[in-house]
Amino acid sequence: MKIALVVYQFIREKGGVESYVFHLSKQLLSRGHEVHIFAHRFGKGRYRELICHPVPAITFWSPLKYWTFAVNAPKIIKKTQVKFDLVHGFTQTLFQDIYRVGGGCHWDYMMHTYPLMQSLFGKILLCLNPRHFSLLFLERAIFKRKHYKQITCISEQCREEIIHHYQLSPGDIEVIYNGVDISIFTPQNRIRYRDAVRAKYGIAPDEVLLLFVGSGFKRKGLKYVIESLPLVNKSQKVKLLVVGKGNVREYQRLADEKDVLDKVVFAGVSKQIEEIYGGGDIFVFPSEYDAFGTACLEAMASGLPVIASNTSGVSEIITHRQDGFVISHPIDAKDIANYINVLLEKEKREQIGLAARQKAERYSFEANIEKTLRIYRKVLDTNPRE
Repeated sequence: MKIALVVYQFIREKGGVESYVFHLSKQLLSRGHEVHIFAHRFGKGRYRELICHPVPAITFWSPLKYWTFAVNAPKIIKKTQVKFDLVHGFTQTLFQDIYRVGGGCHWDYMMHTYPLMQSLFGKILLCLNPRHFSLLFLERAIFKRKHYKQITCISEQCREEIIHHYQLSPGDIEVIYNGVDISIFTPQNRIRYRDAVRAKYGIAPDEVLLLFVGSGFKRKGLKYVIESLPLVNKSQKVKLLVVGKGNVREYQRLADEKDVLDKVVFAGVSKQIEEIYGGGDIFVFPSEYDAFGTACLEAMASGLPVIASNTSGVSEIITHRQDGFVISHPIDAKDIANYINVLLEKEKREQIGLAARQKAERYSFEANIEKTLRIYRKVLDTNPRE
């Protein structure tokens, strides 16, 4: 097949959708398909065998950036005169055969990200913001005018949001959960990296290390993790390692107020995140909203027990108390502390961590690509090219 993958940035190191598209392209190439990438920005590396097409966009103002890319991407695809079997979109554009929704509906994102959205005046104010208005309008144009043949979502939560807001037919939408590289994220990393990671961040051998990984500390729920620390059983030494970008000073102040500042280490962004998982004992991810939450899946693949919120799509693949713990929203720090206390017992931690690894193996990149190829075949069978 000749396949066009459309994404705003094709940069592996960015993580998220960018990393996903990179791995998907490699998997498609390995299966003998011809892959073209349409993006506005590309990483510095050379991509052998991939055919790259720059898509122009006006970037100095975000509403123009979104719309110019959305309009220009289909034009550049047409301009190549290549008869593609499929166009697979990962960024909002005004045409694609398959549109993968990786971030949920923008309205729900706003509801969980901005406190102003809790009042009618706040909703009006934010919706009049040019950035949000343009994204909401573009999203509506894609769904209501059916600029797609098939939609895929990364969770049932994401699927239900789209059906609720846009009254789409459930048959238009299929769920393909995110995949993880189970050869990179592996329990063996605990043997390879545990001592080095702990030495780097000043974690003592007898301390149970809680991990929080994610940028955007507010939405990811760092507040609740810090608030849970004073409630954790004091008979066990515990440290929290925070990895990602956010307002560090705000959360340092919170930790100071809770008298746990000495238990929190801010590590910043890490490019070797698999090593970080190798150094940890428990992964805590009480996100207020996440269409999925790939960091949880990476932690599970690394053999860590996870504590996640039911407002994260990843909670759909966790069996409560067997391969992780799921906390309800609104999030309560006491619930987090209770589950941490359960996991302070090493035997229980290892038991749930092993089950987490076994669950993650069902969501490998290989399993993800097979499901994606099944969608490709479905679209081609339903809508054959002339």
